[in-house]
Amino acid sequence: MTAKEEFISIYKENIKREGADKLLEFLERSDFFTAPSSTRFHGSYEGGLVQHSLNVYHCLKDYLSRPPHQGALRYGLFRGDHRSGRSSP
Repeated sequence: MTAKEEFISIYKENIKREGADKLLEFLERSDFFTAPSSTRFHGSYEGGLVQHSLNVYHCLKDYLSRPPHQGALRYGLFRGDHRSGRSSP
């Protein structure tokens, strides 16, 4: 399955709001499925934008499937960890 096919499949299975069909038609007429996601960094290749969108979707889906308290614990307990060792006595 290509990235475009995967995107469209996920979109049609999950996006049911009014106007969703028109948005998908717009995306198909645009360069969304062929554009790079960046000109110099990640996804700087043909189709990089749709691939990056899928990567973000899959990461977010995975993250949201975890027990709800895990994200809060990690954020709450380690929010300031980048500051450790920099305070004055």
